[in-house]
Amino acid sequence: WYQRRVRVRPDAFPGWAERHAELFGHYNESGELRIFLKDTWVVIAMVFLLFIIPTGNPLRGSCQLHPKEGESFERLERLLDQDTFMTKTPWDVLFILGGGYAMAAGCKDSGLSLWIGEQFSFLQNSHHVIIALVVAVLMAVLTEFASNTASTTLLLPVLISLSQAIKVHPLYLMMTGTISASLAFCLPSATGPNALVFAFKELRVMDMIKTGIVMNFLSVLITILATSTWIYSSLHLDEYPCWADLTDNITCNSTLT
Repeated sequence: WYQRRVRVRPDAFPGWAERHAELFGHYNESGELRIFLKDTWVVIAMVFLLFIIPTGNPLRGSCQLHPKEGESFERLERLLDQDTFMTKTPWDVLFILGGGYAMAAGCKDSGLSLWIGEQFSFLQNSHHVIIALVVAVLMAVLTEFASNTASTTLLLPVLISLSQAIKVHPLYLMMTGTISASLAFCLPSATGPNALVFAFKELRVMDMIKTGIVMNFLSVLITILATSTWIYSSLHLDEYPCWADLTDNITCNSTLT
């Protein structure tokens, strides 16, 4: 993964993913490189090697390593075979997490995130604590049905649009939402560890909900207390920054300079 990196500065050393794009001429309409080799390619390559690498010495039976007299070498097994892969892979967990990522990407590309943010414009004249409470509860509910990453991917663009609509500091809403995305205690689909624990069939969904609701309630209160007091004052989130308006960048830049 480290060697796959894409340069953030022109003088940095390029990774193999960027070299691959340059070699095959993967450029978009604006002339920028289109990186096709993502982190998933590294995972696929590693799993593919597990199907190839033997569990023992691969030179057994060759001209360099002969068996002793009266003995014979058995066929070597691989580190991973198809039966083990199909039976041991938690497919239910993969579908739960993958479905959350797909849902987040669909909402973002379809414009649903922007539309949802505009619907909360009625909070413009509300107190910042009330706004943070709405954001925290919304994120805590959403993260029970999608992974933490999928929830933040879905709602952070919504929170940016919401902050622009109600003129609240974007970091205030985004920090509250990001912290609340970790409050996944009720359902197996909330996060990977929940799904793995539920896969052992020792807990019922109702058992997780009974305990998770109490933990979610307390966690939301603690999150609101933290973001609305010392975080709010220490980061000066009471003022709406000019850079938050994407359409007013020229004026903002001239003011800062």
